[in-house]
Amino acid sequence: MKQFASGILLITLLVGAAKAQAPDTVLSLQEARARLLNYNIGLLSAYYDISQARAQVIQAKVWNNPYFIFNGELWNSETNEYFHVGNQYLVQIEQTFSIAGKHTNSVRLAKVGVALAEKQMEDVIRSLLFELANIYNELAALQEKERLYQLVMGNYDRLMEATRKQLEVGAISVTETVRLEAEYLGVKTNALNNLGEKERALSALRSLLRLPSDTTFYVEQRLPTIGLEFDPQVLAEQAVTLRPDLELARLDVKFQSQNLKLQRSTGIPDVKFGFQPFDKGSNYVRPYHGFTTEMSIPVFDRNQGRIKQAEYAIRQSDLRVIDSENRVRNEVLSSYNRYRNSLTGVSNYNRQFLERLQDLSRNAALNFQRRNISLLQFIDQQRIYILTNIQLIDMRQLYLNNVNELNFSVGTNLIEY
Repeated sequence: MKQFASGILLITLLVGAAKAQAPDTVLSLQEARARLLNYNIGLLSAYYDISQARAQVIQAKVWNNPYFIFNGELWNSETNEYFHVGNQYLVQIEQTFSIAGKHTNSVRLAKVGVALAEKQMEDVIRSLLFELANIYNELAALQEKERLYQLVMGNYDRLMEATRKQLEVGAISVTETVRLEAEYLGVKTNALNNLGEKERALSALRSLLRLPSDTTFYVEQRLPTIGLEFDPQVLAEQAVTLRPDLELARLDVKFQSQNLKLQRSTGIPDVKFGFQPFDKGSNYVRPYHGFTTEMSIPVFDRNQGRIKQAEYAIRQSDLRVIDSENRVRNEVLSSYNRYRNSLTGVSNYNRQFLERLQDLSRNAALNFQRRNISLLQFIDQQRIYILTNIQLIDMRQLYLNNVNELNFSVGTNLIEY
């Protein structure tokens, strides 16, 4: 009874999945990419980093606010009066001016910050598209396995029905029936495990594309054109030019160089000019009109520490660029080798072999019923059919993942699929 209930549950789940695989619910990888760029929350929020960097440019361009100073009499000892500002008060207006290029260097540094934010955005998009393609490929492989299990279980269902009838008339032993049913249960268990993995991948893809939790769709395990040849050294140099993370590293050198200029100019103090339009009661002339100039004397603090820090940051950024270029070249070579290996693996499964394998599985049940093959031969043929097809699906997924990784490591879509 428990086996019957589990069988009904599995059939219900698989029928629901089959309905979700209707042609009008197919989601292509291109459509998924388009939706990711328009609806992904993480990507949309990352756009605000660029807006914030541009706002920092606006802030860097503005001048310092002027100061308004009012000095009034608090207490007069001669008249014993408090807050009699009419006896003595001073009005002063001050304005601070940045010299030595501090204002210009601040604006330039903020503009480099905008370029950094834009490149960071490109790298975020690149990483999200890479993650999307991997999840898409995984889901496509799991759906292909689901179809395989449906086909095999359909064959088992028909065979089990015929076997029960043969058991009633004594044409088959109880031992063979139990052995066959145990094998059938193993296939159903694998199908249920695959269904659970498919739901996990489907949930991850829904989250990435910001789709409702009840959305069901079918994806395609479509292979790109096989046989494209590349020169790995050319690809490595292309990656060094195109990769946004490398451009980020180079921009960081520019950012640190501009920051050094800013810190050196900051070592020179600002100048503050002030004007006193009204001064009553505190100077020898009434009313007094005065002019003031203020600036700190750079005796102790000449911004030496921050200048040194900026110099070391430049050296550090230079080393990071060298390290990043070396890492990128190695990543490209490694991903290209994996791409070539998986391409060879996919090519091993030729059409003639797969057709013979399909015929073998199709005729296995009939040959077993006719006693042309034994039970063990039938089970062995079914296992070979399932295992070979799963290996083919996994190899195709590996190939697609390696294509995706090659595109990611180079920084452009070398192979469209």
